[in-house]
Amino acid sequence: MQAPSTESLKRRQTLSGLMKLLAVIGFILISIPFFSSFSTNLTDEKQNSKSNWVNTIPVADLVKGEIKKLAWSNGFVWVYARTTKDMEALTTGRSLLRDADSDNSDQPDAMRNDFRSASHQFFVFIPQENKKGCQVSLGHDDENVLFVEPCFNAQYDSAGRILKNSGHKEQQNLAVPKHIIEAGILKIGVWTPKI
Repeated sequence: MQAPSTESLKRRQTLSGLMKLLAVIGFILISIPFFSSFSTNLTDEKQNSKSNWVNTIPVADLVKGEIKKLAWSNGFVWVYARTTKDMEALTTGRSLLRDADSDNSDQPDAMRNDFRSASHQFFVFIPQENKKGCQVSLGHDDENVLFVEPCFNAQYDSAGRILKNSGHKEQQNLAVPKHIIEAGILKIGVWTPKI
């Protein structure tokens, strides 16, 4: 057998080096998606740090007495456009309510008032009661009852406050997420239930 020439050895070393380089590049390209799945998306992280608002919608087109249902990060959020009658009833029927001052309810501190909202015209809320997660529906049976839920027959006013003699004793007012209204735009923030 004849010994390989110097030129042949250089070619083998060059080809061997190129194969190793291609193997390393291939490994890197394959591992990028794998390792990036373990880290958070930096673009989303930067956007979230700049804004606490998850959902924004215009509210000028909402019809009084109707609900706008929105998909949201934690499920659904509803926006009810209050009527003049609703707003008047909120300040007069306090004696009928179980937790009129919302002391035991889940909402931002800035919304601990008769309207439980950033605006008197709109009620932004999570449409589920706190005991079993039953969804409420709109019901105009009585001037003080606006929302009802089927599991415990709880009744709520247009600020989501539960009436005294309805529902289960552990039920609370409907939860209200952090939100603001600026220039006719409703901005709904991140919300984690306390319960």
